[in-house]
Amino acid sequence: MPDQYTRRRMTDRKDGRRLRTISPLFQLSPFTVLSPADAANSFYDTADVTGIETWLRDRRAAGDENMSLLHVVIAAYVRMLSLRPAMNRFVSGRFIYARDDIDVVLSSGGSGAADTGGMTVTVRFQPSDTIFDVYRKINTRVDNLQADQSADRLERIASTLVKTPRFVLRFAIAALRWLDYHGWLRPSLTEKSPYHGSALISDEGGFHLPPVRRSLNSTGALPVMLSVGRIRSVTELDRLGKPQEHRYMDFAVTYDSRIAESSYIGAAFRYFRYFLANPDALEHPPERVNEDAL
Repeated sequence: MPDQYTRRRMTDRKDGRRLRTISPLFQLSPFTVLSPADAANSFYDTADVTGIETWLRDRRAAGDENMSLLHVVIAAYVRMLSLRPAMNRFVSGRFIYARDDIDVVLSSGGSGAADTGGMTVTVRFQPSDTIFDVYRKINTRVDNLQADQSADRLERIASTLVKTPRFVLRFAIAALRWLDYHGWLRPSLTEKSPYHGSALISDEGGFHLPPVRRSLNSTGALPVMLSVGRIRSVTELDRLGKPQEHRYMDFAVTYDSRIAESSYIGAAFRYFRYFLANPDALEHPPERVNEDAL
């Protein structure tokens, strides 16, 4: 990576570098559109995943027994970011930053009880990662999470916090948000936070649901919410008029419009759909990794 991309400068954050050469209109947008909710755009789309099931059977037969559609979805998203790096930007403290790493927050629905709140886990990837790297890193992260008791500790901390007087809790949360606004939060907090990352990806299809349009959080810096729905079968006619069964996956995307133009977002998700339709392209590192603006 060129030195100008790695050299830290004033107003850079620990998790990203401030973009100074992008359009002045984009640099101004966080000052005119203050809330992520006001900047949120969303859309629904469909990807042809007919070939993934055959590809997954071959991979499982080769020894990757736990590889699933979600691994392919995440690998396709990581590969998309390597080609369209502006999708890995975020807005904080009224400035636009390019995130240093690809941190994907994975959301789980939990046990199915009404009040569990689910759980999240953050996995760090590199733009050059293949589907096998993604598979290994996710499994390692989940295994490590199950091996320790950090989730129980977080539950105990949350239990203690909600028992404090409201003004104390509000002051503590306000202090954390103020530190985050200025980029002064410790990396140990932001790296584990479900409100900081390149994107939050949730698999609603595992609960037999269509994709859910998620809203952007006013806390933290998550620029993209990607929700994957259940797979559906559609019988279509081919060019010769013969019926063929296709498998489609619906997904919903909510993104911060302050990070890039809609045309850029559309081009990025064309790559995403391509890699879902051609998972074998994810078996090898990308031929090139594009860098974001300075």
